[in-house]
Amino acid sequence: MLIRKACIEDESRVISLLKQFPSGLEGVDWEAAARTFRQIVQNPELGAILVAEDNGEVVGVTTLSYPTAIRCGGLYCCIEENIVDGRCRGKGVGGKLLKAAMAEATSKGCDEIQVNGPSEMGYPLYLRNGLKDIGKHLKVKLPLQDASMG
Repeated sequence: MLIRKACIEDESRVISLLKQFPSGLEGVDWEAAARTFRQIVQNPELGAILVAEDNGEVVGVTTLSYPTAIRCGGLYCCIEENIVDGRCRGKGVGGKLLKAAMAEATSKGCDEIQVNGPSEMGYPLYLRNGLKDIGKHLKVKLPLQDASMG
């Protein structure tokens, strides 16, 4: 099993894996997702895309972003997507990707890594690897359609 940064040639397989994500992807613009994949690969300051490769086939992906927050003293890391091919789940691929994500975040100077809204399937993986459940995750799509919200 090889964990490495994604390259442009991994695009179709990474998008295919993301389509296996258990929930929350209704209405995704997959063409925009592919463009974003290319932007991240070509501009590592935006984040990182790590892939797990087994016998030459990409079987898992973890994507990272690097927001900046005063409370963190600068950059911190968010795991945005983390998915392992259904045929390879339960074989340690997710744990290897998570450890690589932590190492990547550390190398960028991040002292914190977060997962917002983990899937039920991924939740135990994060807990096994030292992440703590610290509360709720909230979001809204922008722009707001109802100006009276607030």
